[in-house]
Amino acid sequence: MRNLKWVALLAGLCVSSTAVAAQGNESCNVVGVYGTIALMVCPGARTDADFIAAGQEACDSIAVRNVCNAWIWSDDRKAARVLPMEGHQLDSVTALWIHRQGQLKVCARDGCYAGQKKR
Repeated sequence: MRNLKWVALLAGLCVSSTAVAAQGNESCNVVGVYGTIALMVCPGARTDADFIAAGQEACDSIAVRNVCNAWIWSDDRKAARVLPMEGHQLDSVTALWIHRQGQLKVCARDGCYAGQKKR
């Protein structure tokens, strides 16, 4: 019974951290949180600063020892909602915020993962 209380508490924390992360940037929504990975949709984000702010905000509440990645899509229809991502979802990522390094990768410009072809 005691373990069930902890599971309920942790589940509540995951849901509340998602809601908190989505509040700051109204054009961005966190659609999934898996440990230290945030899946986000930001249709209104246009600049590096927009993506950085969204990624930082999502990671602030879930980072462990400053480790967190925020995967960001511009198109809600193409965004992953669960992990693991499917290939087409990974290929349609718009940006990746790497919290520990304080680094933003805009996929079309920088490539977001090893082996990705820049567009």
